[in-house]
Amino acid sequence: MTENNFEEFESEYDDINPNQLVYSIWVKPKRTLKYILEKCPTKYVILFLILGGIARAISRASERGMGDTMSTASVLIMAILTGGLIGWIAYFIYAWALSFTGKWLNGKSDPETFRTIIAWSLVPTIASIILLIPELIIIGDQLFKSEFLYLSTFQSVALIGFGLIELALWIWSLVILVIGIKIIQGFGTGKAILNMLLPALVLFLPLLLIFMLFSL
Repeated sequence: MTENNFEEFESEYDDINPNQLVYSIWVKPKRTLKYILEKCPTKYVILFLILGGIARAISRASERGMGDTMSTASVLIMAILTGGLIGWIAYFIYAWALSFTGKWLNGKSDPETFRTIIAWSLVPTIASIILLIPELIIIGDQLFKSEFLYLSTFQSVALIGFGLIELALWIWSLVILVIGIKIIQGFGTGKAILNMLLPALVLFLPLLLIFMLFSL
């Protein structure tokens, strides 16, 4: 890279602080992703995939009411182990599936590039782990139970509030992922959303057909 090209690159991203990428991905997702893809495509990828797997495992534990048969500590340990050791593999598979199905839409990005945008899109999801502390303080062991019993008005309002915050974080993760797909595939918003959904549809449709056949 010549000196002029280097200066042009620096001025193009002069509003992006390389030491604050985790912050700027929230407020400037498009420019931050472009910077990461050009300058540091592997930065924090494995770490974020592992933490994302843990966040998803904790969420599933709550949805499935695992606290009905296990202590809160046991639920958290299992979620951390399964999410940290296994959960990230799902994101590797998803990255490959996005690349594979994206080619049907004339996309050309490889799984490695998809892993980068998936990892960074998980930052809001990972942030939901922080909510565990106030959730456990306010709601206690009932957090991982299938039914909430004897919740006070304050606890009920807090539970709704936490749920809304987690929903907002999940939606923002999806928005960042769609932005990332648009960047690396050169797609419009609609096509990027379709690329994001295609892997799930490809998996779901065969299962639906099998279910329908066995239901006849």
